[in-house]
Amino acid sequence: MNLPKIVCPNNKSLLAGFSGYRVAVRVNKIAHAASAAANVRDSGNSLICVIVDPDLPLDSIEFCEEQKTIPLAVMAPSMGKFRNMAKRLDMLRDFDLRVYLPCGKPENITALKILASVGISGCAVMESGKTDWEAMTDLMTYALLERVPHASIEPFEFIASNYDPIAYLSWGGTCFDDPAQFLHLDSKGRVALSDSELRKKKFIAQSIKEIGDPAKFPAIRERLQEWRGYFTGNHICASCNGWKICMGKFSAHIRKKSGCAAFFREMIEVVRQYRVKNVKVEERRIWQP
Repeated sequence: MNLPKIVCPNNKSLLAGFSGYRVAVRVNKIAHAASAAANVRDSGNSLICVIVDPDLPLDSIEFCEEQKTIPLAVMAPSMGKFRNMAKRLDMLRDFDLRVYLPCGKPENITALKILASVGISGCAVMESGKTDWEAMTDLMTYALLERVPHASIEPFEFIASNYDPIAYLSWGGTCFDDPAQFLHLDSKGRVALSDSELRKKKFIAQSIKEIGDPAKFPAIRERLQEWRGYFTGNHICASCNGWKICMGKFSAHIRKKSGCAAFFREMIEVVRQYRVKNVKVEERRIWQP
């Protein structure tokens, strides 16, 4: 039986309730990262990363040396001012760090490119109905085809590395949003299929112990088969040339000429160019989910 990966708050009693899982533990302050990592390891689980959900922009977060060896996923609302970031770049380049920025804000798309150019890995969090797809296309092209050395930007590197023209590709796991890989727990141990559903208190089980084999659990199995409905319902997404690497992720705000369709079609072409050029994989790899 394959155990799912767990995303949960930093709660000792909660973590003590299960063992043998791979865990991404959430904190709201970077100062709690080291103790959260220790709590996961002490509980008999293995650490994927510490997810930091700060209210502050990246330039205002106080990193310190003790966090250097901890895999960090910093979900900052923005980068802040680059002149402030410049003072700590030498230190941050040595961290096992990925910065996640919500790309409903155009300035965050620019920030991801800036961070990558100075050696800080990032992840573009694409938001349905809010993303500037032209700007996202530019970022994706930079991430995969720019010849000047730079840090990775997800989910583009994952898609480029795993794309198969005859198969569907799910890349939600790069943002901890894939029920086939991740289950989300609240402080009481209740289980949701995503962070957004956890916030809405849409739970599929009262405890991780109820799940058993995820592939056989009805709510998970049902969610993983939802894509079939796009075909039986003759949905516009099902006829999109970018379907294999989108699978309806942005269908809630779809229109006849949505930017997401053009973006994913172009990405498939950029991935082909990426493969042909055999872009060298960076020697130093940041943690992977």
